[in-house]
Amino acid sequence: MILDFKEIPKANTGNGDQDTFELFARDFLEILGYEIIQQPDRGADGKKDLIVQESRHGISGITNIKWLVSCKHHAHSGKSVSDGDEPNILDRISVHECDGFLGFYSTLPATSLGKNFDGLKKKTNIDSFDRERIEKIMLESPEGIRLASRYFPVSFEKYKIENPKPAKIFSDDNSIHCEYCNDDLLKDKKGIFVTMRRMSDPEAKEYKKEPYIKAYYSCKGKCDAILKGRYMQDEMLIDEWTDITDFLSPTTYIKKLMAWMNSFQKEKEEMSDEAFDKLKYLFLHSYPYISREQTTEEKEKVKFYLQNGLMDWL
Repeated sequence: MILDFKEIPKANTGNGDQDTFELFARDFLEILGYEIIQQPDRGADGKKDLIVQESRHGISGITNIKWLVSCKHHAHSGKSVSDGDEPNILDRISVHECDGFLGFYSTLPATSLGKNFDGLKKKTNIDSFDRERIEKIMLESPEGIRLASRYFPVSFEKYKIENPKPAKIFSDDNSIHCEYCNDDLLKDKKGIFVTMRRMSDPEAKEYKKEPYIKAYYSCKGKCDAILKGRYMQDEMLIDEWTDITDFLSPTTYIKKLMAWMNSFQKEKEEMSDEAFDKLKYLFLHSYPYISREQTTEEKEKVKFYLQNGLMDWL
């Protein structure tokens, strides 16, 4: 689980936050498209926490289903929701003139309640949201993400670090496309950056690296093989490649940047304008992905570099 439902206060406290889980249920169901018919309140609720309406669009028109919503916030105790927690479901639906029952739980329904639901489905509309279903839905949409940041601020901050998104630095979306199939290599994180130079003259008195004269972006495998043949044509070229994912981590981005700067300054490497423009484009469009805190995996990689003396490129 990514979201810790214990961040939502217990329902039996008297500090003014006891309604938070019900308010969360209301906001969650609202972003799913349910119309809120009756808001949560602190009076005698007759075993209902709120009432919502679902509109189903079909060939014959619109069918409205009014749901009695029952919220059970057991995250702090870790207990499942039993059939004893949800008595007389059919009577409650009838009293509140609803068409179905909707359970909204911060834990899981117990086996006894699950069996009760299965039996009731033959007589009325029954549905439920447990913590896993709630989390999955929330993290799949921008509206759900915003709701998660509001009700689960600690969990969500950790989630953002471990699931980084590119920073909004440029007006246009960042993308680097495979020059053969046009797949977005930044989105799919499966591409390579290939540079090519001519072979050095084996008969030359003094060895000298030839300038980089060509470069391209490619998927690994088939696309790379096709592009390599296309770029080489009749020339005898040596190709070098680097994984584009190395440009999407803060530490390895710096490593690549330092390596290229050192090669130009210390090793006097040369590069054609065409190849250099592609190198600059790669650094520029990778930058939004590394303008962030490092993930746990990336921090472990830095620790490995330090322990093995692999940080001498700085």
